[in-house]
Amino acid sequence: MKKPEYLVSGEFARLIPVATKPELRNTCVTCAMLMAVEEFAESLLGTLGAPTGKRAKTRAWVEPVFKSSKNDSKDRPDALIVVDNGRREWRALVEAKSRGADLDSVQVDRYLDIAKEHGVDAVVTISNQFVSTPTQSPCDINRQKLKKVSLFHWSWSYLKTEAKIQISKSTVSDPDQSYMLEEYVRYLEHDSAGVSEFEQMGKEWVETCKLYFAKSKVDKKSPLGAAVVSDWDELMRCTALRMSRDLETNVTTVLSAKERKDPNGRLEALQNTFTSTGELKSRLNVPGAASPISVEADLTRRSVTVSMTVDAPRDKKRAPATVTWLLRQLSKTEDGSIMIVAKWPGRTQETCAELVQIREDSEILVRDRKGQLPRTFEIRAVSDLGGKFTQRRNFVPELVSCVTRFYEIVGQHVVPWQAPPPKPKKVRSADEEAIKPESVDETEEKNSEHLDDDDLRTMDSGYTETPEEVRPIPSFEEVDT
Repeated sequence: MKKPEYLVSGEFARLIPVATKPELRNTCVTCAMLMAVEEFAESLLGTLGAPTGKRAKTRAWVEPVFKSSKNDSKDRPDALIVVDNGRREWRALVEAKSRGADLDSVQVDRYLDIAKEHGVDAVVTISNQFVSTPTQSPCDINRQKLKKVSLFHWSWSYLKTEAKIQISKSTVSDPDQSYMLEEYVRYLEHDSAGVSEFEQMGKEWVETCKLYFAKSKVDKKSPLGAAVVSDWDELMRCTALRMSRDLETNVTTVLSAKERKDPNGRLEALQNTFTSTGELKSRLNVPGAASPISVEADLTRRSVTVSMTVDAPRDKKRAPATVTWLLRQLSKTEDGSIMIVAKWPGRTQETCAELVQIREDSEILVRDRKGQLPRTFEIRAVSDLGGKFTQRRNFVPELVSCVTRFYEIVGQHVVPWQAPPPKPKKVRSADEEAIKPESVDETEEKNSEHLDDDDLRTMDSGYTETPEEVRPIPSFEEVDT
């Protein structure tokens, strides 16, 4: 494939690379998959703003060098991706790291300058670092430079997860392309690729846990809080990816529109909440689940709380009936740590009881509020991790286990309440209308319209002939006579 005229040099991305550097080899294989598998390219590049559709063609060159670049020719991104659908061309520079290497903010900053100079639309970074969404970046970049060029980030685990989901759902129509995608997953799972999950919290975790357990706090301006919040964000993203692979669907962290627009502001707000309360909170969205899954780590109590909140049914007349509705959905849940919290309208205090106790007596959750109906139910599982909570390496698998187990025993069984469909108003049939009682005036008026001379003579004689089915019931005096 002939390279673009605006490049001095650059090798066309190959499916079987000859590069020796792990990050360059991984980048080359990934770019080749984007060119070969249309569905894979559309799911990844389409969300970044690249044109999609049957006419969209993806091409990629490794280690591109632009003509007349103001920067040093040694500043060579790992790849250039070009997507063209005949009407619009979209381009992105790629910078990748593998194994334990983190992205260099200064280097990414220079690539943003190159992209702006040559009209490149975006810079995409790839590493083992995790972020909540591709629009966020693990690098601290001057936001002014992102006015003309967009910055995105993928983790290698995210790419592997996306490929696995497409394979499991059979979204790739061509069998050869599906086989190539399977081989791509196999490649990323090999140790030589250097792809790793989030395995442990940072060194600041232990010190921070000790402070809050001793009823102390971290200063808002302290680097400890920022480091812990950053690790927590990566851990939740890693947890979402693991659940995505298990459930074969895209599990994501829940972000508001404001948080998606301002990722740095979101992290600052999360840090302020953490430093003041000692609690780390996040929510995961599982497609089709009754509600998002809330995850909370409390450094003061050294516990992890996983919960879901569902609306109570509105078509019940008694509060115990609403509790029974929820118990039916949790009939297969045998975990003794599950608790149910009923939240009532207004300022009425919420009630709480263990699932085991509620099964024996549903009234224990209602208590003296039988005249009211609960507004929502919160299904909660609290795990006291004890010493494992402060251990950097052990905390990660323990938290992931808490979340995945909660979804297994609760999340997959609970369905949201839906109001029953409205019933049609009963309409009288034609036969019912025919025998509908009429007033005396209406009956005489209808009869007079069809009377002939014989009928009139009969009426004058005082005799009328009454049909059998409508003849009046005789009185007791008439029967005696």
